[in-house]
Amino acid sequence: MAPSISNCHYREFPRDISFSGSGFLSTYQLGVALCFLKYAPWILRSAPCILGSSAGSLIAAAVVCEINIISIRDELLVFAKQVMGFRLGPFHPSADIFKWLKFVLNKYIPADAHCMASGRLGVAMTRLTDGKHFIMSEFQSKEDVIQALLCSCFVPGHSGFRPPTFKGVYYIDGGLSGLQPSLPDGVGRTLTVCPFSGDADICPPDPPCIMEMVLSGVNLKFNLANSFRILNGLYPVALETLEQAFHSGYKDAKFFLHSHDLIPSVGTYKLHESSSCNDQTQHVYTHLESPEAEEEIKVQKKTTLIAFADNRSTQMANSSDSETTRNHLHFDMVKNVLLGNMMTYQSMYGLPSRILSNFLLPFVLFFSALLHTVSFIDLGGPN
Repeated sequence: MAPSISNCHYREFPRDISFSGSGFLSTYQLGVALCFLKYAPWILRSAPCILGSSAGSLIAAAVVCEINIISIRDELLVFAKQVMGFRLGPFHPSADIFKWLKFVLNKYIPADAHCMASGRLGVAMTRLTDGKHFIMSEFQSKEDVIQALLCSCFVPGHSGFRPPTFKGVYYIDGGLSGLQPSLPDGVGRTLTVCPFSGDADICPPDPPCIMEMVLSGVNLKFNLANSFRILNGLYPVALETLEQAFHSGYKDAKFFLHSHDLIPSVGTYKLHESSSCNDQTQHVYTHLESPEAEEEIKVQKKTTLIAFADNRSTQMANSSDSETTRNHLHFDMVKNVLLGNMMTYQSMYGLPSRILSNFLLPFVLFFSALLHTVSFIDLGGPN
């Protein structure tokens, strides 16, 4: 197990913070960041370096550049809802993830982002020519910051086929060479945040697991819940899952702070709220702290898989009301399970993630077309 920051005393010296690659489940990390901003903003402000890989780099940039966390969450949820409306989700030609990302970054990254980010924001990326892992932390302009983030989030096939460049060099997703980035001298002094259950300091608290899987150098628990988290990170199945991840990240971060005696007095953080939170953020705080929200998270965690199956079963029933003799397995559900298995197996056997990303799109297209054809034939074709 990697050295954990939880084995040290936090107030001895400032700690780096690392946000792992997370895909659409970056909502979990947004929840963690929001909780820190409320209860322990000094941890974020005193961190010498805040690192991020893939979608985690967006969260790191939001923290360093002081971008409104709720606005980024809302942008992500709106886009995820649009993506889910396509048959192939993010793999559909109309779901241009890269175009959306450029729009959001240009909209929210401030003009002086390079001044705030240089020397403090660490953006992990993978050099295309040799697969070497790099962490960029020096930026000369706002455009430099945006280009670095675009490189860190570019998954071949998932984000497109022409990789972006940073200072004339082609780079792709940082998570392919290092899911949880850290500086060379940051081992044991980096607070790690990951939406997948494993060795990270803040992550979903799944029960102990006999088996583990290694994904880009990070140990994750090998269980059904993590398989579905990985699936939702790449291919969102339900909007409720992303919203639940946001609430879970907030709750897990609060538990972490409380268990290490890092939460200040009630009066302190109430003063922080009133002085720096807008109405929208204050409303989210109120909802997250309510007893109803806690109970909602517990219920959602118990029914995630059931809701997933029921949602797909409902779609199947609506499309085959006239079917009375046999139940047909909806091809969307089969496709999602197959995609989840591919992610899990490549992690188990240590296959390079770059290989998976190169071959993932044709596999999804093939299974989607095949299962759609079988479903169409079984239902008797057009009326």
